[in-house]
Amino acid sequence: LSLQMMPSSKVQNSGKKTKVKDPNEPKRPLNAYRLFVRDVRAKVEKENPKLSKKEVGLEIAAIWKVTGENEKKPYTDEAKETLKKFETEMEAYRQVLL
Repeated sequence: LSLQMMPSSKVQNSGKKTKVKDPNEPKRPLNAYRLFVRDVRAKVEKENPKLSKKEVGLEIAAIWKVTGENEKKPYTDEAKETLKKFETEMEAYRQVLL
């Protein structure tokens, strides 16, 4: 038997135009969960060095799920503040575009 390389079939573009991202556009802020992950990931990885990235993510999600509202409050407050800041920056950005 002779093994021949089959040409790889490429998926053709479905005709959709991709939006070009403006580098000056403000970046969306992190939500409360993402802020929590940013703070907790290193600790979880240090305590469980044999876990894969996926398993670390699952562990963090489980911790977030059982975390009480009082412990989540600093993250939700920060998320609200950064969202307000983002909204004002976006409003100013839209004014510049007009």
